Amino acid sequence: MRICNQCKAPLKIDVWACSACGWQPRVLAGVLCLAPAMMVDHDGFHEPLFVEYEKLEATHFWFVYRRKLILDALQRYFPALRSFMDVGCGTAENLRAIQARFPRARLVGGEASLRALMQGQRKCKAQLLQMDARAIPFSQAFDVMGAFDVIEHVDDDAQVLAEMYRACRNDGGIVLTVPQHPSLWSHMDDAAKHKRRYTRQELVKKVEAAGFEIVDVTSFMTLLLPAMAISRVWQRAKPPGDAMDDGFRIGAAMNGMLGGVCTLEHNLIRAGLRFPAGGSLLLVARKKGWTL
Repeated sequence: MRICNQCKAPLKIDVWACSACGWQPRVLAGVLCLAPAMMVDHDGFHEPLFVEYEKLEATHFWFVYRRKLILDALQRYFPALRSFMDVGCGTAENLRAIQARFPRARLVGGEASLRALMQGQRKCKAQLLQMDARAIPFSQAFDVMGAFDVIEHVDDDAQVLAEMYRACRNDGGIVLTVPQHPSLWSHMDDAAKHKRRYTRQELVKKVEAAGFEIVDVTSFMTLLLPAMAISRVWQRAKPPGDAMDDGFRIGAAMNGMLGGVCTLEHNLIRAGLRFPAGGSLLLVARKKGWTL
């Protein structure tokens, strides 16, 4: 069910205008804009990075590996997926992959940046909405909600999780990825407008407080964690000249080598191994009271 961003009243099917309060969103560049103020102030992301990341997302080892883990989680825990919303979908690269894996599913992407959504329009058939993650305009509408390296950008991450809970169907769930270990904080976290890096305990506690039950959680980027730690020490001593992490500026040979390490780790996770530490966390949860 869709709900009004202003008064939270239910909206008629396929109609975004609210008969209760008169609210009606604008359409810009073919995108429905539910939070126009966020197009100027994102509260959490460096706009030019969307352009840089789009050049990398299809082939860079980190994005490729994370995408594989997301697809694995959806396939394992939600194999009959009928509907999915990607909160903070960026340029829709993950939605394109999910569409390929679940071609019959109804897909929706929400993102504050209109520029990113305009880039994403050509990638998939998902409905793309310019919106604020703290005001998701749905109630009990999706089998699964996803937020992939998103909630660390928001001061009130508990509000985002509460909104995701409301937007999930009663038998629905969420898949999250976040950066792990506050000790890895560096100039790059500042440049990316991160508010925090999570401990496992912190993430689990916040997800459970929102009303979910944890189904699975693992660290990833574990085998490369020593290299990441050394890189962060180097960055503190000599910060990069711009907002793009040096880890994204690598040649094809290095990308292939690091991708091979990630493939090994991916195979271990698929075999059932769960890592306690890594550069990032993957978490799967369902609404309390769910049954298989």
